[in-house]
Formats: sequence, C-alpha cells, structure tokens
Amino acid sequence: MSNLVTLSIDGVEVSVPKGTLVVEAAKQAGNEIPVFCYHSKLKSVGMCRMCLVMVGTPARDRATGQLQLDDDGQPVIRFFPKPQTACTTPVSEGMVVITQSEESLADRTAVLEFLLTSHPLDCPICDKGGECSLQDLAYAHGPGKSRFPYQDKHHGPKRQALGDLIILDTERCILCTRCVRFQDEIAGDPVLVVENRGRDARIVSYSVPTFDSKYAGNTTDICPVGALTTRDFRFGARSWELTNVASVCNLCGVGCNTVLGTRDDAIKRVMPRQNEAVNEIWLCDKGRFGHHFNGSQNRLTAPLIKKNGQFVEASWDEALSLVAQKLDAAGANAGGIAGAHLSNEDLYLFQKLFRSQLNSNNIDHRVGLNAVSDEITHQVGAGVGTDIGRLDKNAAVLVVGADLDEEAPVLYLRVRGAARKGAHLIIAGGRWTKLDTIAQTSLRYRYGTETNLLWAMVVTILEEELWDKAFVAQHLPNFAQLQAAMKAHSPKMAAKLIGIPEEALRAAARAFAQAENGLILFGLESGGSASLQTAAKTLALITGHAGRANNGVIAVLPHANSRGAADLGVLPHSAPGYAPLAETGLSAQQMLKAESKLPALYLIAADPAAESEDAKAALQAADFVVVQDLFMTPTAQLADVVLPAQAVAERDGSYTSLERWVQAFDAAVPAPPNTREDWRIIAAIAANLGADWAFNAADDVMLEINSAVPLYAHSSFENLLSPISLERKSSHYIYSGTSFTANAREGVQWATLAEQPDSAFDLKFMPPEKEPPQGDLTLVAPRVLYDGGTLIGEAEIIAAHIHQPAAALSRYDAKRLNLSDGDKATFTVNGVSLTLPVRVNRLTPRGVVLIPRNLKGFPAEKLLDGQGHVSVVEVEAVKSEPLVSTAPEMRG
Repeated sequence: MSNLVTLSIDGVEVSVPKGTLVVEAAKQAGNEIPVFCYHSKLKSVGMCRMCLVMVGTPARDRATGQLQLDDDGQPVIRFFPKPQTACTTPVSEGMVVITQSEESLADRTAVLEFLLTSHPLDCPICDKGGECSLQDLAYAHGPGKSRFPYQDKHHGPKRQALGDLIILDTERCILCTRCVRFQDEIAGDPVLVVENRGRDARIVSYSVPTFDSKYAGNTTDICPVGALTTRDFRFGARSWELTNVASVCNLCGVGCNTVLGTRDDAIKRVMPRQNEAVNEIWLCDKGRFGHHFNGSQNRLTAPLIKKNGQFVEASWDEALSLVAQKLDAAGANAGGIAGAHLSNEDLYLFQKLFRSQLNSNNIDHRVGLNAVSDEITHQVGAGVGTDIGRLDKNAAVLVVGADLDEEAPVLYLRVRGAARKGAHLIIAGGRWTKLDTIAQTSLRYRYGTETNLLWAMVVTILEEELWDKAFVAQHLPNFAQLQAAMKAHSPKMAAKLIGIPEEALRAAARAFAQAENGLILFGLESGGSASLQTAAKTLALITGHAGRANNGVIAVLPHANSRGAADLGVLPHSAPGYAPLAETGLSAQQMLKAESKLPALYLIAADPAAESEDAKAALQAADFVVVQDLFMTPTAQLADVVLPAQAVAERDGSYTSLERWVQAFDAAVPAPPNTREDWRIIAAIAANLGADWAFNAADDVMLEINSAVPLYAHSSFENLLSPISLERKSSHYIYSGTSFTANAREGVQWATLAEQPDSAFDLKFMPPEKEPPQGDLTLVAPRVLYDGGTLIGEAEIIAAHIHQPAAALSRYDAKRLNLSDGDKATFTVNGVSLTLPVRVNRLTPRGVVLIPRNLKGFPAEKLLDGQGHVSVVEVEAVKSEPLVSTAPEMRG
C-alpha cells in the first residue's frame, strides 16, 4: 500500500506522505501559506489563525461509501463551511485546498489588523526590523490602514529581563508561544509560561535563576517578531548592515554550523545555520555568546622572548629562528602538545613537523582528565548518513557515562528529539542526567563498573542468541572464540557488582539488539578505557549495529576538534589515518612529568600548567619551552618564547565533528596585528629547519591531507563547500524564524572500516582494567558546559553562568558528615588534599562526591592527578562560616 497521499492545492496536484499537514504540503508545492505560531520543529497548536485556508474533501455516499461523481465523472468536492487552519489539518486522498480564497484572504487581513492593534509599530528601532515575519506578512496581507485609534493602543512592560541573556518586550509579543513550546518540547526546560489572559497575557519565567536554560538564545531565533532579543545584540546593528560569514562553532565537538554577523570588523552576533544532520537549526548559549573572547583586550599581539626572566617583544624572524634552533637541537627528544581546538590543517602540519623534521613521535593532544584516546570510531563509528534527529521507533540509542546536556548540548537536543519520536533511549550512568526524564530505560550503575555493564549486555545477547547472524557471518570470523571466552561471565554476577538488577540488564540488552538501528554514545564520565571501548565495539558488531547509516558508536569527545586530532595522527602511537607506528613516542601525560626532562617542548592551544603541579614542574625542568596561543596562559608564562595565534573567526580552515563531519569555516573579522594562523607559524618553523613546504593557504594543506590520509580523500575544500542537497533545504525563513537556511557547506563525513564490504574484525574479551573504587565515598569529575576554560573566561556576558569550584554531595551524605550547603570541607585523594565549598544537591547519588573538571584552580584534576576518572575520597568538615555563592547548581 502506498504511503503517499495525492491532493490539489490551488489547482496544483502534489503527492506527500500520509500525516503531512496542509501547510507543509503546500510548501512542497512551492506555495507558502503564512504562519505565526506554526513551526516545523514544534507541535501544531493552531493559535494565530494566520494560516486559514478553504479545505474540501471528496464526497461519499453515506449508504455505500462510494465516491459521488459529478456529470463529468469527477469526484464531488464538499468544502468545510469555514476556513481551516492549515497547520493542524492533515492531508487526505483527493483533498482540495484553496489558499487564496476570498474568505482566507479576508481572515488573514483581519488577523493582522487585530495583531497590530496591540503592537507598538516601532519598526524603525526594533532589532528584528528587516527580518520580521510580522513586517513581511503585514506588507503582503495586511489592511494597509488600521481602523483602531493609535492613542488607544495597549501598552505593556518594555526592556524586561526574561533572563540575564534575553530581553523581552511584551508590547511586541504576539503570543505565538513558540518560545514556551521550544523550551517545553525541544529543550526539556519548561521554564517559560504564559501569565494572565487577554491583552494582559505575557511570557514570564518562574525558574530560579530566571530563564534557567542552556538554550535560551534559540527562542530569539524562532520568535517571529522582535519580542525576544539577546542582550549582546540588542541595538547593536540592523540586520541589513551585517556581513554574514559561514563558520563552525569551536566550543565543543558537535560542530554546530553558525553564521557570524559582523559589522565594523567586530562580531555582533552568532546565529545558527541550518544543517539537519549536525545541529538542525539550534545552538546552545555557550556557542551563541562565547564568541566574545575574539574581541578580548587580553589577546596576545606580538611574539615574545623571555630575556633575563622578563618577556620582551621580538620580531617574527627572531622568534621563529630561535624556536627552530632549539627544536633542531632537541631532535627526536623534542615533545609537542597540540590542543584539540586547532583546525585540521594546524594539526596535520604539527605532526608532520615532528615526524618529518625532528624524527619524533612525542606528540599528543590529550591533556589532563580530558585525555581519552578514542580507538574505535574509525572502525565502528556511526555510518555515513546517520541523522540522529530523524531516528524513530525503529531505533535504540544507548548512552553510557555521558551527560549530553553538559558535554554536547545540541547533541542532547537531537537525542532527546529521537526519543520524542519513539526511539528507545537507554541511559546508563552513575547519576541522574536530564536525558533520564525522557529515557525508556535508565540503568544506574556503581561508578567504575561501566565496562562490566557493557560486557554483561554482550553476554546476554550471546546467551539469548540475539546476535545478527548475517552480519556476524560476514564480518566476525572469530565469533566462536568470543562465545567461548564469554561463557564464564554471567550477567547475574555482573549485576551484583554493577548494582543493577539482572533482569534490567537483560531487558536493556534485548531492546538494543532487537532494534532495527542502534547507536552507542560514550562520554568522558565513562572513563573511555580500552576495555570499555572494546566492549562497546563488540556490542555494536555482534548486533549488526555498525557499517550503515544510523548505526555505530559515537565518542562524545571534549573539544571542537578532538576527532580531527586523532584522525590526523596527533598521537604518540599512530600516524594520520590510524596507521600504527613501529616506534611509539611519549604521551602528553608522560611528557608532563618532571622526570621526563625533555630538552624542548612545543605547546599550541594547551594549558597543562594551569591544572597540574606535575605539568608545571615538567615545563620548568625543560631546557626550552615555546607556547603558541591566543592569551598569556599560566603555561605561556613559563615559556621561553610565546607566539601569538589567530582565533577561528579570524582565519579559515576545517574541523571534524564527533560524528566525523569535516566542515569548513571562513575568516569573518580581521585578526589582531602581528598575529598569524597556527598552521602558518608551524610551516615557518619547518622552513627554518630546511623544509620545502609549498603551502600558501589552508586549502593547500587540506589538498595534501586529501592525498596523504585516505579517510580524508574526499574532504577537499571544493567538496566541503559544495551546495547542500535539496532534500535537506527544507525550511524557510517564515517558518524557522531568523536561523539561516543552509545552501552551502554541508561538509563531508568519512566512512568507517565497518562500512567496507570485506571488513573483518577480531573480537577479544578485554576485562576491566581497574577494579571499581572500594571506599565510603567516590570522587567523580563530570564535565559542565560553563567551566573555567580560557576562551569562555574571556566572554564576560556569560561570566555569571561559570561554575565556581565546589563539591556536590547528596543530602544523605551531607547530613552524615554534618555538612550544610555552603560549608567548607577538605577532600583527600591519595594524600592530596583540597578545601572546597560544599553544595548539597538532591540529585547527587549517595556515596558520590561530584567535583566538575576544568574549573578555576582545577580542583578535580589536582585530586585525581591522572589516576583515572573516579577514585576513593576522604572528606573532613571544616568549621567555618557558611559561604554565599552565586555559582549555578550542577544538575546531578
């Protein structure tokens, strides 16, 4: 039976899937029905009545059910007596829709006239002027003249702070409730409501703090009028004055597509750019407001050389010559650490410099608690064409040890969206996260047993013979050996260790194995050990959830280009493309030990001295240190040479997202004088070492990557900038607010090993590398969105959101230890002690202390000191006056 329905819209015949709304069917026919409250990402409510159309359906004989035909043998069409809302009316076979009838046009004019009786008509000073749906529709459908006396207009509060980032002008609000519904449905933060009725109705926030959401900026995008504006853009520029440049967010690994709106050589706003496979049309507030570091007055603007203990400005020639001389002298003993905020072009040349010019494999991008080495994604990563936002009841999504709302916010929105469409969401974690509110299955394990949980699911699938027979026969030649090795590991034994009932484990395994499509996401809170990754890979392979779209494993890595850094060989044990090395070098953790005493260290966009006393001692012990960065970080202060780099908005290049999308970005604003792109600085050092590299632009570097790294063979800038497919260019400005429709820069997603038809995998059981912590309290270091990172630390607008150092305890543990919220306590791990304020949090599990990583002073890093991601901690109360803190409360 066909899933298509054929109908006529203004005489044009169109076929669309069953269930399609008339407003969407008309759009596919090239006919735009005006709307205000409707949005394709939200549930239809039919509130504004702007989309009224005449609808008729074929008449049927009540006795026989047969179609009634006219004299010409055509179906008789019976129209509804009054116009219908196109945004709530689904199509039906043979339906006839008239969008331009006399009744519909009159109704639209009336709706606009009523709206404008309450509107301030302040278009000349409204920030939405030039990109306002009300302006456009009033011009197209309005009466042209109002019968309502201007002096009798209703007035409401203006410039009202809905939150610290969003300003509300109630006079402009048309009560479409897009903002309320976005927060309820998409974000899962029901913090906005409509208060009062009639002309006194207004949008308010009852949360504390007000508008408590990481996604508040999206409401300004989908607001069809100028009622909601961001604090940093309000009265900053008019839309037609902006130069809009396509870019990619560099503040987490999701790779959200953005548009940088610039004026007078400064970024005025950051807007989402539609890419349905990456960020749809959304941005988190960190990505929207964190860009202010670009214009910071604290930027480095000239090379610096330390002479007699003091930095003095130097020429580029002098600085580069000195760096090359010292690196050349160190040779194979030189070490390099490149942060994963760098572009693919920077990272590739960084490893090339060390391997081809210095003969050194002492390179890494993994520093501190973020030092997770993803070793499996290139084998079993999510298949090309994966679109999490479109997953439905045929899919299962297993999230292990990840708080996506904090680690990868827009990925959280997409996974939440999949669950709303019916995907079976399985959340496995040591504590509650926001996704638990929508998950079908929640598995709350004992911290340190994440790997045991995954292996228990594998054993269940083997015992109950739920594996994918065809996939196993084609790709897993040693499957029988795996079965034999796993026989001694029963889910019953594992359940006792993990702290989850055996049947719950088995039910989760069945749900994942029996789903048509399956994805596994693991985050840093899982530890990301080799054993855990092996278990995740095994689970994906034996269930056949690998090698095709909407199936595979996604590592929720910490930085904008953690994926690209691994792909391009910024690792001590593998070359670009994951080619194993015969001779491995030192990892970042090894290089940053004082006893390593490397003669020269080259660090780019990395600040290990800020988080580790060992790293600080190692840098002080090195004969020569060169640091390349945007700011004078604690690590830069220890350097012998400091080189000023350019920020992402000031240059071009590419990033690779955690879903393996290679995406390009452009320069939007001029760089501070006397700064250079990172790849250009690296190439200049190589030239001083005698290299003959013919790179004149970032795309020249990418062309070499295309030929040298098979995974990136199709990622030339020409391909990265190709037009988007028509299938995905699906939304329009009127429907989606002011998000930019994507007509270019979709990017390229490279294929995994599992997608090769002749690929074969050698599966081996790898038991957990460490026993779970055995003690009264377990210290866990989760990630939080607003951490103490250097970049967002320079964005004053979100300063109030940054977490201050504190430890979260459950109410039970706080009472047991005689601690109250705001008290201080001393936390001790392996002889290292720190005193921190205590936050009593009802969502923190018993027996757990949560101290987020990457906060000011790096307390979690100092306590754990590279000893894994969890550890036993001792707590001793410190008698003092309670502290007052404005730091945001950590959820769970």
